[in-house]
Amino acid sequence: GSRRKISHARVKAAGQLKLSIEVQGRILVLRIMEAKGLMGKEYRTCDSYVKMSIVPDADWKCRQKTKTVPDSKNPVFHECFFFPVQEEHEQKRLLVTVWNRERNSRQSELIGCMSFGVKSLLTLDKEVSGWYYLLGEDLGRTKHLKVAMRR
Repeated sequence: GSRRKISHARVKAAGQLKLSIEVQGRILVLRIMEAKGLMGKEYRTCDSYVKMSIVPDADWKCRQKTKTVPDSKNPVFHECFFFPVQEEHEQKRLLVTVWNRERNSRQSELIGCMSFGVKSLLTLDKEVSGWYYLLGEDLGRTKHLKVAMRR
């Protein structure tokens, strides 16, 4: 069907993020490892950080973020975050966004994102782990796309 047709060419441009998510009781343990190829080939470098939240969220309580890694298109984060899951979160999504912090304007621009259904994470029998494409905002809010390992 047409739902599966995410253009890989467009997807590859923003970069990839390596992460893992495991469940401990009703806590999602999210490890942000590293990213690569951020912002495609046109940009020489960027200062990036990763922000995570359970969406939609009205009160910014559920938002957490990594430190900013300066001057790298392949930043290494290795940070761990805990998201306790309340019942009302089960219909929501865990949204992972990667941002470039502009040096001069101090504003941030979205590089790409992905999201995981909270309910499906809670019922996982195995850990979610590996490289995932950074998708555009509209797409990333509703899905994730794993990078296929080349055999």
